[in-house]
Amino acid sequence: MIGARMLMESPAIDAELLALKKRVDELENQVRTLTAAGLALARGLENLQRATTRPASTG
Repeated sequence: MIGARMLMESPAIDAELLALKKRVDELENQVRTLTAAGLALARGLENLQRATTRPASTG
C-alpha cells in the first residue's frame, strides 16, 4: 500500500493530472461552443423556413 501511495503523490502524476484537467476544460469549452453554434444554426433554419413559407406581401 505504501508503494501505491508514493506513486499517487508523485510530481509526475500531479503534472499529468494537471495536463488532463486542462485538456478536459478545453474540451468542455469546445462542447459549449459547438452546442451554441448548433442552436444558432437550428434557430436560423427555423427562421428561414418561416420566412419562406409566409405568403409574399403585395404592396
